Amino acid sequence: MKKILHLSFMIILVAGTIFILAFTDQEHQQLNYKSFLIEVLNPSESVMINSDEIKELVIKNFGEIEGAPIARIDLVKLENTVLGNPYISSCEVFQTIGGGLVLKARVREPLVRIINQDDKQFYLDLTGHAMPVSMVHPSHVLVANGLIPDQFISLDKSEKPLTTFPNGSILHQVFPVAYYISRDEFLKSFIDQIYINEKQEIELVPKIGSQNIIFGNAADTREKLENLKTFYQKVMSKMDWNVYKSINLKYKNQVVCSKYK
Repeated sequence: MKKILHLSFMIILVAGTIFILAFTDQEHQQLNYKSFLIEVLNPSESVMINSDEIKELVIKNFGEIEGAPIARIDLVKLENTVLGNPYISSCEVFQTIGGGLVLKARVREPLVRIINQDDKQFYLDLTGHAMPVSMVHPSHVLVANGLIPDQFISLDKSEKPLTTFPNGSILHQVFPVAYYISRDEFLKSFIDQIYINEKQEIELVPKIGSQNIIFGNAADTREKLENLKTFYQKVMSKMDWNVYKSINLKYKNQVVCSKYK
């Protein structure tokens, strides 16, 4: 008998709790949002979209959030709308106990600006995603140009992962070189451009000096760039920078230079 009473009590308790939660949620849905906060989790000077522009995107699609009925805003749809922007990599939207709505987003950071052989331009970001050039936020990053046949084509204007480009795409060679350069302060300040020559090989154009730096392909990228860095810091720093016509990094563990005649 006691077990039956205990079980009945538990059923009533659970049912009551569900009723209270449902009633509370229904009551909550009838309230209006008291605030709307947008936070960009990785702000930097090179980002392609800021918090004000994300807010404009939200207002364009959902109207003003602050003061709007909580029931009117579909949070899943809001997240997907924000994620539809090619410059945003992740988005989380949640309600606060105080009646506010918070949107936290990570934005894509451009790594290298691609200018293909038809003069069409797009970016690769730090994760290897291709994305369109922004007319509002031109980013001053490393440039890769020359005989690059690849184009950025996205029917819905969303970003495009590097993995969607063919295996033979020169972009698979450009990305690791650009990435390593961006991670090293000396190389970042020294290398101005990545050029793809008629052999589909990489050449590096320095900001200082007239040397043609022949890089080859992306094999042993880190080793090649470390050799280049050491050569300039320990050898070229002690001599006239215009002595050498070309610096060749194609050979493993070697820096082969040729002088002007």
